[in-house]
Amino acid sequence: MILKGVFLPNKYLKKYISDNQSGWDYFIKYALTFGLIGPVLSFYSLTTQMKYSIGKAFLYSVTTYFMDLLVVLVFSYLVFRLFERDFHKTLKMYVLVNIPIWLSDIFDIYQPLRILSNVGLIYSFYILYKVLESIDLKKKFIILSVFHLVLYVIDAVLSEIIATNPVLLKLLQK
Repeated sequence: MILKGVFLPNKYLKKYISDNQSGWDYFIKYALTFGLIGPVLSFYSLTTQMKYSIGKAFLYSVTTYFMDLLVVLVFSYLVFRLFERDFHKTLKMYVLVNIPIWLSDIFDIYQPLRILSNVGLIYSFYILYKVLESIDLKKKFIILSVFHLVLYVIDAVLSEIIATNPVLLKLLQK
């Protein structure tokens, strides 16, 4: 049902933004589940194709999962504090924006195709625009797009730094 709002935003987005579910309901139902796609498939491909140890692949997968969730919360909080006075609406909005990113993580199953997961990032900007349009924040699209992109990059970089940290890797080897 939520996918209709992502793939047919003109028809369903206002319905999802204005429904009675709280932002935390969306976070629990959709972020915690869709957010697992990339980490689970990365774990599989890292252990089978890239020959990472189970510990290293697990660390990478767990790190990326929690960083993705943290980014959703940080973005929602920043937008809530700066522009929108309804945290639940903001959290619902940003969970919807991230669904294309999480869905495109299906390409993590085969490491050489990972670059294609950027299609989800590109599409997420369209969803961001449509969501902002539905909550009368369309004028803030450029600012929020920069927030979105910066947090996406920070998420990726920090996940890599944490997952490849030599201290953590040594602990896993013991």
